[in-house]
Amino acid sequence: MHVPVSSVQIVAEKVWPDLSGRFRDLTYEQSLTYAQAAARRIGAELQLLRVECDGELVAAAAVRIKRVPGLRRGIAWIASGPLTMPVAGVVPNDDRYRDILRALRDHLVTRDGHVLRLRFPGIAFHEAERMDAIAAKAGFDPAPRVAPYRSFAMDLSLDEESLMTALKGKWRTDLRYAQKSGLGLDSGLTPDLEERFLALFEEVQKTKEFRPDITPEFHFALQGDDLRHDILIATKDGTDIAGIVTGSCARTAVYLYGATSDIGRRLRAGYFLTWQGIALARARGLAWYDLGGVDFEENPSVARFKERMNGRPILAAGPYEARPAGVFPYLVDKLETLREKIKARR
Repeated sequence: MHVPVSSVQIVAEKVWPDLSGRFRDLTYEQSLTYAQAAARRIGAELQLLRVECDGELVAAAAVRIKRVPGLRRGIAWIASGPLTMPVAGVVPNDDRYRDILRALRDHLVTRDGHVLRLRFPGIAFHEAERMDAIAAKAGFDPAPRVAPYRSFAMDLSLDEESLMTALKGKWRTDLRYAQKSGLGLDSGLTPDLEERFLALFEEVQKTKEFRPDITPEFHFALQGDDLRHDILIATKDGTDIAGIVTGSCARTAVYLYGATSDIGRRLRAGYFLTWQGIALARARGLAWYDLGGVDFEENPSVARFKERMNGRPILAAGPYEARPAGVFPYLVDKLETLREKIKARR
């Protein structure tokens, strides 16, 4: 019986765009531009990994490692990874996925002593139950401290008429109402558009009393060839009434932020902008438009809005966790619990 020889190599940042671009499940969280900034944001180290089995490239992962102060170990987090779906080549079978996960566990957990957490890219459309079984065999358990990712993705290989026909009737009616409402559209990524979107976003924040952990300003500051942002703003009679922000990486665009005024809601501007965002992604030759996550319990109205577009359902495989032996994982648990309590008091 052949036992595959798996290896994990740390690669330089300069080779990451080419390496990650060999996988069709690449999304913005695994782009070099985003991964660098996300690591800096939390004071983490970025480690870029190439995984080989029997000398063949089979996976890649951008890992953010946040060490416990005073120790060499911490939490290694792979967001929307590892990448495993080659642009050209064979999709891994169960044994190969197990080998990939074991290789990452051996490198980051057994060798370096980190708690490893990961959640596969939703756009890979893995069967969650199948991947759960594979992960368990590779020494991973569910990761309760990491949120799951559910969403819907629009298939951009379909023409506009097919996408329109797939919409549920009420969604299509609201879109047509918006299209007949005389709305204007401004799009791009300029300081002026950033200011205009943030004004809308801040108004919604005050009304709904929320603030995201990662703000639009964080995304607007990112500069890199492997990640693109677009701001789309709907206007009525010269007044901004709604806006969205999208991010594009490799074959996929994703909805990141939205803000709609009272007038915008009455004119169904959210439908108008969502459709415009899809059209922009199609015009650029992208494969998928991820609607940006849904939570039917915390935000049911937005979840239903996205569900009624009848896109392909996404339930990202994971999150999973592998822990080293000894007391260190329990120290991590205590520190995370303390951090959550401090955050809740603010």
